[in-house]
Amino acid sequence: MNEDKHVDLIVRNGTIIDGTKAPRYEADVAVKDGRIAAIGDLAGYTAKQVLDAKGCVVAPGFIDAHTHDDMAVFSQPGMDFKISQGVTTVIAGNCGISAAPLRQDMDLPMPLGLLDAPGESRFTSFAAYLDAVRARPSSVNVAALVGHSTLRCVVMPELDRPANDDEIAQMRAMVEEAMQAGAIGMSTGTFYPPAAAATTEEIIAVAQPLSARNGLYVTHMRDEAANVMDSLEETFASAASSACPWWSRTTRCRTRPTSAAAG
Repeated sequence: MNEDKHVDLIVRNGTIIDGTKAPRYEADVAVKDGRIAAIGDLAGYTAKQVLDAKGCVVAPGFIDAHTHDDMAVFSQPGMDFKISQGVTTVIAGNCGISAAPLRQDMDLPMPLGLLDAPGESRFTSFAAYLDAVRARPSSVNVAALVGHSTLRCVVMPELDRPANDDEIAQMRAMVEEAMQAGAIGMSTGTFYPPAAAATTEEIIAVAQPLSARNGLYVTHMRDEAANVMDSLEETFASAASSACPWWSRTTRCRTRPTSAAAG
């Protein structure tokens, strides 16, 4: 027997949709040591386990781009509610709220309280959060944003006003730390009280570290009703001034500002 053709798992007769935008096609998939070893007509292969996927689609795992699973990956590491839907990667830290950085002694206004853990379990830096994700891996991959509302709550004694220059500088330094640690970008949630008083200028200034690392700017916009167009313009201005791609919870699209817009 050719050892190269003896694998751990073969999924036979499935319809492959591979995520590359190529047309679907019928094929077998061989898996060995946790990795795809071959795709195609694998009639000559043998395996410890064979699954018949006739009539089913075989596809890569899905990315859930808008989650608040920051702490769920620790409290429910099996993440059954995601993997049962085919989700293998979650994007955490949306809507301006993230599990890091936090102070141990701080009160968390809603909606930050949705992510809270006991004070001794809080992460005081984004690096500490990502270190914990790596040390205690769940069944899904995690990519995380740093939340602007979280930064405001850490830095500002009052949230019902725009941040001053010193507070903006502190928040910008925290975004820089988060990006260095491995954050994929920054999210805002100006719809919610902790950031409702933040100005567009504040957001742009805090988000400055994103541009050097091509970080994402992700937003739960200020208004989704009568003033939705103004909110969209604010989103465009914030992303363009930071020269970074953006994602809006409302519009459900991701784009990259043009050179003209960025100027």
